[in-house]
Amino acid sequence: MKKLIGLIAGVLLSFSVYAGSGHLSDAVEHAKAASGAANSEEVTAHATEAMKHATAADQSNPHVQAGVKGLQGAIDHAKAGHTDMAKKSAAEAVTHLEEAEE
Repeated sequence: MKKLIGLIAGVLLSFSVYAGSGHLSDAVEHAKAASGAANSEEVTAHATEAMKHATAADQSNPHVQAGVKGLQGAIDHAKAGHTDMAKKSAAEAVTHLEEAEE
């Protein structure tokens, strides 16, 4: 019985790790789209989606935390109409989120 419980716990923990890495990959994908967006509206849309995935990833990783901070900066700059600064913040978020994937 203990072995069965241990096996089930291991499987469940594996799924949560997979889900976290999936969120991180999605965050990177959307952050890249934000960094290459044509206008502030696109930056806001992609950075917001990236933020959803990044906040669902492992928050104990300092690179994830820095990525979230960069995404927030991208959103704030985009909403203020500062497209170039928003794209720069999104690119910085990509760097950190990719580092967290490794």
